[in-house]
Amino acid sequence: MKQIYAGFIFLLCSLSLAAQVNHPGINWAEYMKRQTLRWDSIGTSYYTGILLGNGLLGTNIYQEDDRTIRFDIGRTDVTDQREHQGTGLSEPLISRPRLPIGRMVLKTAGVITGAKMNLDIYNARAEGTIYTTKGAVEFSSFVPANTNVIYIKAKGTQQEKNVSWQFVAEQSKSPRMNQNNSGNPDTYPENPASTLQKSGTFTVCHQLLLNGGGYATAWTAKKGSNESTMLISVGYDGDGKSDEIKEATTAINTFITAKMPVVWAAHQKWWNQFYQKSFLSLPDQRMESFYWIQLYKLASATRANKPMVDLMGPWFSSKTPWPGIWWNLNTQLTYSPVFTANHMELAKSLFNTLNKNLQNLINNVPEEWRKDAAAIGRISGYDLVAPLREAEKDNGQFELGNLTWTLFYYYQYYAYTKDKEELTRYIYPLLKRSVNHLMYHLKKDEAGVLHLPSSFSPEYKYAEDANYALSSLRWGLETLIALDKNENLNDADRGKWESTLEKLVPYPVDDTGFMIGKDVPLSSSHRHYSHLMMIYPYRLINADQVDKRELIEKSMNHWISLKGALQGYTFTGAAAINAMLGKGNESYDLLNQLFDNFIKPNTLYQESGPVIETPLAAATSIQEMLLQSYGGKARVFPAIPDQWKNVSFDKLRAEGGFLVSSNRENGETSFIRVFSTKGDTCRIQTDMKVSMVSSDKRKELAFTVYENEGKMNLSFSTLPGETILLAAGYDTSKFNILPVKATIRENWSWGLKARTAAKIK
Repeated sequence: MKQIYAGFIFLLCSLSLAAQVNHPGINWAEYMKRQTLRWDSIGTSYYTGILLGNGLLGTNIYQEDDRTIRFDIGRTDVTDQREHQGTGLSEPLISRPRLPIGRMVLKTAGVITGAKMNLDIYNARAEGTIYTTKGAVEFSSFVPANTNVIYIKAKGTQQEKNVSWQFVAEQSKSPRMNQNNSGNPDTYPENPASTLQKSGTFTVCHQLLLNGGGYATAWTAKKGSNESTMLISVGYDGDGKSDEIKEATTAINTFITAKMPVVWAAHQKWWNQFYQKSFLSLPDQRMESFYWIQLYKLASATRANKPMVDLMGPWFSSKTPWPGIWWNLNTQLTYSPVFTANHMELAKSLFNTLNKNLQNLINNVPEEWRKDAAAIGRISGYDLVAPLREAEKDNGQFELGNLTWTLFYYYQYYAYTKDKEELTRYIYPLLKRSVNHLMYHLKKDEAGVLHLPSSFSPEYKYAEDANYALSSLRWGLETLIALDKNENLNDADRGKWESTLEKLVPYPVDDTGFMIGKDVPLSSSHRHYSHLMMIYPYRLINADQVDKRELIEKSMNHWISLKGALQGYTFTGAAAINAMLGKGNESYDLLNQLFDNFIKPNTLYQESGPVIETPLAAATSIQEMLLQSYGGKARVFPAIPDQWKNVSFDKLRAEGGFLVSSNRENGETSFIRVFSTKGDTCRIQTDMKVSMVSSDKRKELAFTVYENEGKMNLSFSTLPGETILLAAGYDTSKFNILPVKATIRENWSWGLKARTAAKIK
């Protein structure tokens, strides 16, 4: 039952000073040492390697054999550029797949016996010592934030003083052709063999492509008496119009000219500033470090002006069956944590890709619909060519809703920034096209109810009125209507959208909860939550709707009760849904199951090959426990596990362009600080008994407040640049955001670390 405490409360002038009190800041360098990955032995696989990257170029460091350390080299946009042929599910994986480059290997004189290494994510640098039967090799490596060069310095002792390098090129061939997959062509003209050549002081491995483009790996080493500094770069020309060798050698020359101290200082500054855009600290050291490592991986994998993240980022594996981009979960989950983390710039790589390839998104639909519709199928290359045609249903190709789900995150960008120009120029028109595509498929029955045709519910089977497609259509319609109303867009189609919503068939439901679709129950294990999209992430059915909670729980519990096919992202989705329900203990347990059973030592994830999205989705699930923002309301600490007595976060972003900070001490929220970037009405839900509300810009602040189910709900207007403080008391010494002490797995570090010292509670 709701209880109204007050309509308007006017605060005294003196209280407005509380939001301006200066307090000790976070010692970032010291705090981020907690997040360092450590290796007590050297990894021997892709999933135990050390990852470095700058959003385009990257390396993965691990042991190849008894006398070889490999530095895998990857550049995200190095892709084949064959003509698109046919419409098969695997076609983009043959015509426009990621291509392997190769690896730089360090040969040791003796047999490798051990290692002591670490990855300092705060400064994005790896270093350590590799021990052999004939000495040791010390190394350090980084990929400069602003220069496309891989830097490796190695120094040997005893009989390892003569540091020896060798480049090993990989065949320029789609990894898909190395496997017996349906859809592979009978004939596959191979790209020419690579050639080695000299270019000034550089050695270059030059790889031509059949279309006239190519890529080049250039390197040079400066040797001393017992050490060697290796510089590597990769140039790429996708269409035969640029010079890939010049690009690679110029990058190295730029590095050399700038001098190492200058390059390092710029690199360090970039990374340090990146992390300080937001902050969180948890009492569970394993989970806290995991969160920061995911931000590290995202910034290593993409930047605003770089290619979007596929399934590998810059860390290529020739063993992958997935050398492309997937649009029925992977892309969406990959980008899901950037909004709350206040790293909106990272989302731009995805959105720029959508906008750059708009015509291909339009061409993915039947010709007669291209005037106002757009879509995307399951798999594409970076050009987003992935036709979606009802007549082509083999292998579950006909998935309705992929583009709309992607646009949910583009809309999140607007909701979290209030960037109206981005909305009107890009988001709104593309969302309209996506919704129009779904509406073109609607058919009316004798009762006037609108239905969707049989379409594939990702990872399960075909169904009419599939909940995956229905959820996407309903969210798209409701969002378009709300935008037209709230932004005064005066769209002539609004009446059509409202009529469609009224007549749209309800979600198919049975006694187990939400079904896959009409006449298709969830009767076997299902790793994807494609049938539950109306719950998460769309939240069309959510915990605020008291009469829907039983249905939410029934549906979720039935889904995860069917064992056998559950995978990593099953647990991230279930954790997020439990967090929405306020079940912090359950969310925490699900994430711990994920870490225990699926996450690799370097926090990568594997399903047949590398798939980058699941650990990143787990970062989102952690955020959902600390701050949820939907329906115009920010919920602070909505799902904190009982074990987490102390938690803090700073500048996490919420809908409306608000940066929210809060602290939880001894199981109680002590204060909430809200910074308004745009000036708008802010709504906050908290379990804190608020006794003070103040502004750093106004002597008096009006707000409304009511209590519901033990939570206080406050609403107040804000000014651009204003900070509002909500507190349970007047002791300003408590209004600090500082790291909390780790009390759970307090000695944990990711990497190949001996676990005997880790205290598990």
